[in-house]
Amino acid sequence: MGTQIMSQRWFDRHGAPDDDELIVEYMGRLANTVPSRLSQVPSPDVLWVKAQMLRRWDAERKAQAPLDVMEPIQIAAGIAAAVVLFVWSLPSLVQALFTSI
Repeated sequence: MGTQIMSQRWFDRHGAPDDDELIVEYMGRLANTVPSRLSQVPSPDVLWVKAQMLRRWDAERKAQAPLDVMEPIQIAAGIAAAVVLFVWSLPSLVQALFTSI
């Protein structure tokens, strides 16, 4: 029941008179405020430097992408190689361990 009343109030297009006054007051204050920083177009030199930086970052990202793909594969291959070497040397380790006792 409470949610039905809430939804009816939410979709009511005719707000209370206080709401209208608050909105008018807020919009009046908003219209009278001066933006702290006016929109300025940067100089061509600044735009050129930013464009060069973006171009370099894009090139670095494209060059780094294959390395990022290969890193987990290298880690898995290294772990697999370590396991294979351990299993391969296990008979020798067991023999050395039991013959020294």
